[in-house]
This record gives sequence, structure tokens and C-alpha cells, in this order.
Amino acid sequence: MNQTTPSAPFVFRALAILLLVGLILACLMFFDTLLKPIAIGIVIWYLIRSMNLQISKIQIGEKKLPRWLRIIISIVVINIILFGTYQLMMVNVNALLKNYPVYEANLVQFLKNVGEVLNLPDLENTLETRIGAIDIPGLIRNIVTSVTAIIGDSLIILIYVIFLLLEESSFQKKIDIIFSNKNGKNVRQIIRQINVSTDRYLRLKTYVSLLTGAISYVILLIAGVDFAFLWAFLIFLLNYIPYIGSFIATLLPSIFAILQFGSFWAGFWVFVFVETVQLVVGNYIEPKWMGKSLNLSPFVVVLALSIWGYIWGIFGMLLSVPIMSILLIVFAQFPSTRSFAILLTEKGDISDVIIPDKTDDPESVKT
Repeated sequence: MNQTTPSAPFVFRALAILLLVGLILACLMFFDTLLKPIAIGIVIWYLIRSMNLQISKIQIGEKKLPRWLRIIISIVVINIILFGTYQLMMVNVNALLKNYPVYEANLVQFLKNVGEVLNLPDLENTLETRIGAIDIPGLIRNIVTSVTAIIGDSLIILIYVIFLLLEESSFQKKIDIIFSNKNGKNVRQIIRQINVSTDRYLRLKTYVSLLTGAISYVILLIAGVDFAFLWAFLIFLLNYIPYIGSFIATLLPSIFAILQFGSFWAGFWVFVFVETVQLVVGNYIEPKWMGKSLNLSPFVVVLALSIWGYIWGIFGMLLSVPIMSILLIVFAQFPSTRSFAILLTEKGDISDVIIPDKTDDPESVKT
């Protein structure tokens, strides 16, 4: 009995955490309509905050731009990017739907050719029937409807962003009041560590995704694939989803190339060249740029992708890695949860995320 006693507190903590996690996941699924606009507002606020920090480095003479002007510039730039991207996406999607009968005819001819090569005369009818059962235009329209629904919540999202910007200046004071002792300094350090780590990951991941999308866009243009911007944007966006995102992003324009040209080899070569870009950027350029900024176990990342994808779809998958990084940083700061932080890491090393317990009081340091 005495041998099992020391492990009991850990078991109780694990059960309590699992119960809390289950309750949180249930709330996220049940209140998703309410919580998604808030989450999107937080993401946009974070983008504005990051851009604000970058603009603050700009100086006119010896003076920096005032904070209110930096925020206005950040809001305008981000809204132009989001609105412009949305408009370009809608133009491409509408053109795709308009030309879909042509691509469907190409697919029928492609299946016929494959059936002749394989000496399977029924292959065309069988596959055409099964593919015809899939309402591809309806699926595309559903995706567009989902995106449009998010745009429809733009007013409430804008309100959330405005109030987050207003609260930003007083948040530090609230932390000081709530944690008036040494723990307050630790909380501020944890928040600072989360901000630095998340900002670095998102900034560098954006650079990597932009590079991958831009090179892929040029390749698709040279190959003559229709709607190159649409596929390049999907490559950029899905590149935020580790492991499976880049493969799906490569597969989409490859399949479309088969539909457009009615040739297997067209899709094959598009896949080869775009996937080569993914491999070179992902295996050589990205590790050099990002270093150890993502210290998460691949299994944990895949598990998080599955869970958040089930809860909030693609939007949840995009948020999964930053959320797990935040949990890793928070768990690593407290001895009672440090074992969970170690389980989240790739090799069990949490030394780079642990914040030293220091105070500004020299006497406290001596003691």
C-alpha cells in the first residue's frame, strides 16, 4: 500500500485534468456558434498586434509613429488583405463552377481512356456513376456558404476586435492588481513567453507558407493550370496544418489538372513539381528559419489536429498547433503539471520554455 501512495496524487491530478479537458471540449462543441466569432476576433486582434509591433520599428527622424496611428494602419492593411483575398477567391470559385461541365466532360473522356488501356470497358460507367453521386458543385457551394457565413459575422467580430484593442492597454494593470506579489511577475513572464513564442511561430510560418504558395503559383502558371491563384492560396492556407495540410494542398491542383487536361500525366507532373517545392521548403528552409520554435511531439500534433478538426473543422485545425504550444508553455511553468509538458514535447526537453523564477528583490534572491 505504501508503494502505491506516492503515485495517487498524480493519478488524481491526471483524472481532474482529463475531466476539465472533457468539459472544455464539450463546451467548445456546444457553443461553437458563439465561440467561433470570438476566436476569429482574437486571431485578427493578434495579427493587428503583431503588425503594430513591426510598424513600431519604423521611425520618422528620431520619432516613432504614435500607437493609435500604428493600430489604424494595421487594421486598414489587414482588412485590405482579407477583403482582397476573399474577392479573388470568389471570382475564381464562380469561374470554376461556371466551367465545371467542361471539366466533367474531360473527366468522362479520361475515364474512358483509362478503361481502354486497362481493358476494363465497364470502368468508365462504374466510376462515372460513383463520381456523379458526389455533388461536387454542391460541395463547393457549401464551402463558399461557410466562408460567407464567417463574413456575415464580420460586424460582431469587428466589435470583439475593437474591445480587445481597448482592453489591451489595461490588461497589464489588471494582472498587476490580481497578482500583486511575486506570482504576478511570473504570470507576466508566462504571458510574455506565450506572446514571443506564438508570434515567432506564426510570423515564420507565414513567411514559409507565402514562399511555398508563391513558388507553387509560378509553377501552376507555367503549367497552364486554371485558377492558379485559388490553388496557390489553398497551398498557403493549408501549409499551416502540419503533415497532412501540405499533402492535401498538393493533391488538389494535381487532381484538377487531370480534370482540366483529361490526362493523368498532367496531374502527375503538377504533383511532382509542387510536392518538390513542399519537400525542399519543409525539410530545408523551414527548419533553418524556425529552429526549435515548434517543440511538440508529432503524435501530439496529429492528435490535436484530429480533435480540433472534429470540433471546429478546418478553422480548428489551423488553431491546433498554437493552442498546443501555449499549453506546453503553461504546463512547463508549474511543478504539478510539468510532467504533462514533457509528454507534449518531441524529445522531453522543456528547458527552453521554463521561465526562471526570479524577482527584482535582491534580498529575496539572496535568501
